[in-house]
Amino acid sequence: MPLYRLDECPAFETETAVCLGMFDGVHLGHRRLIEETCRSAKEKHLLPCAFTFDIPPASVLRPDKTIRLLTNITEKSSIMHSLGLSHVVYTHFDESVSQLPAKVFFESILVNKLRAKHIVVGFHYHFGKKAEGDTRMLQELCTLHGIGLTVVPPVTTPQGDLISSTAIRTALNSGHQDLADVMLGPSPFVQPDNIN
Repeated sequence: MPLYRLDECPAFETETAVCLGMFDGVHLGHRRLIEETCRSAKEKHLLPCAFTFDIPPASVLRPDKTIRLLTNITEKSSIMHSLGLSHVVYTHFDESVSQLPAKVFFESILVNKLRAKHIVVGFHYHFGKKAEGDTRMLQELCTLHGIGLTVVPPVTTPQGDLISSTAIRTALNSGHQDLADVMLGPSPFVQPDNIN
């Protein structure tokens, strides 16, 4: 299961479809991104992969705030591979990474390193210094570089609650394990029994 740290990963030789995000918990919203990435990769003959961080950016940008990780980098990589991704590339989020301008992040990592030809993000995705990059800027950059882009709309529970890692943490901290379980979805490692 290839898991690469960005600074130790050579530039990809094969063009890729890349989903972007923190992916903490690899919940049902994240899985929608992964499904779309795998679909686009198959359709366009690309390598399906993800780019992520090992810790939430907020833990660096807001050091006064304690963030409970739902999955560490190894755990979430294993889940993401089980859902169909070929490679997971990550970097440690620190002060230097937080200062990367959005266009530099896009060109140095996504274009030059990962050779992205299709990118998949959630509707509220932001990137670059001070979160200056949003989906509109991402679309402009993708168009400029001839890269496809899919922005996945919000994913909600049957009751209409937005599924997010933050919402899952809130549910767990409030003792609502049942709601957290709904948002996380079934374990991809559990296979249903065969029915003869």
